[in-house]
Amino acid sequence: MNYGQRLLAMPNENFVLGAIFGATIAHLAIKIIKRRRRQKNEAETQSLQKVITSQRRAPKRCGGVIQLKHDQYQEYTRLHDEVWPEVLERMSRSNIRNFTIYYHDATNTLYSHFEWIGHWKMETDGEIEEKLRVKKEKDLFESDMEAIANDEIVRKWWSVCEPCQIPFPEQWPEMEPPPSQGGKGDWWTPLDCVCHCGHWPVNYSDKLRDPEFVRMGNADKLK
Repeated sequence: MNYGQRLLAMPNENFVLGAIFGATIAHLAIKIIKRRRRQKNEAETQSLQKVITSQRRAPKRCGGVIQLKHDQYQEYTRLHDEVWPEVLERMSRSNIRNFTIYYHDATNTLYSHFEWIGHWKMETDGEIEEKLRVKKEKDLFESDMEAIANDEIVRKWWSVCEPCQIPFPEQWPEMEPPPSQGGKGDWWTPLDCVCHCGHWPVNYSDKLRDPEFVRMGNADKLK
């Protein structure tokens, strides 16, 4: 190509280079705009989630008490070191969170506590009258507890735990069959909550068990 031909070709080359450069800049600009929009949407979503969770009502707290047979401590802790996965899953589906059992050595007494969050489903219902809200919450709670009581695997789990326990006679008549056999009532005597200092949870882990839970089966404690 002679000098004249090169001069004629240069404008075309410059045009191509300019077009490529312009397209690149436009592509980068579009990516930046999309990224900023995504970041804005994510920030708005997170902000909305914070508002929703911060306005959540406190979980329903339930406590219970029952006696443990004095020679069944090792067996009871062995069972609860490895709670059946199906039982944990059923409890989770029935909106139970933070289920915990404590033991008082001097009186051979077990204390249970759990939190129920089934009423959080009502957040999407908007504003409803307090009387209707209370009834709906009660119905949801009873439905969840009934689902647990009617679960076949849960009943089998109860059947291996019940021989370790002694319900209070004023709460559970001696002739009444245990819950695993269809007995009705409160096997664990309900406790009244006399104080709660606030700062309730508005969210929970999705894990069925606390990985830091210390198993008690090897404890140097014979009952």
